Amino acid sequence: MMTQSTQMAPRSNGFNKLQMLVILLTPLLVMASSTLLYFSGWLTPDERVNKGILLTPVLQLEDLGLKLESVNPDRQWLMVQTSASCQADCEQQAYLQRQTHVALGKNEPRMKRLLLSRTAGLEGLTEQYPGLELHPLTDVSDAFREQVPAQFSDQNYVFIVDPLGNIPLYFTPGNTFKDQLDDLKKLLKLSTIG
Repeated sequence: MMTQSTQMAPRSNGFNKLQMLVILLTPLLVMASSTLLYFSGWLTPDERVNKGILLTPVLQLEDLGLKLESVNPDRQWLMVQTSASCQADCEQQAYLQRQTHVALGKNEPRMKRLLLSRTAGLEGLTEQYPGLELHPLTDVSDAFREQVPAQFSDQNYVFIVDPLGNIPLYFTPGNTFKDQLDDLKKLLKLSTIG
């Protein structure tokens, strides 16, 4: 019996070392594998959840020629519509922005709407769509021009700005009311600011 117990001790010790080695190497193997998969792009999903166009890197409100302190002192989320020449399609987009704003429900107070235009005499829109603010459309930054199509000012693009002045995404006329509402609901649900 003495010989069996002496023979069992080394086997048990070797098994413990193997267990410890597996325990120590598993996290390293997982980290190395996940890093390799991330940087290789392999197994990256093709579809995306957002309907709007994400900006990478994120732009700033100043890139649109606006100062955060003057247009957003209460630090709300902003829907910024751009229309150099505000005609019927611009007014229709202003209506859709109002509908989107109201459809946010309990999150409506977290959002504010702006219209940037070079057209004079749009004060009637602010009466027709309460809460809409008018601001002049000025020159945009070079960083903005690099990421956003040049026709943004003529086609009623809508830029979403967070309370810190970051512009993470925008919507084109090709996006529907539902596209915009879905993205905004997700953003506001996940956001702890504004």
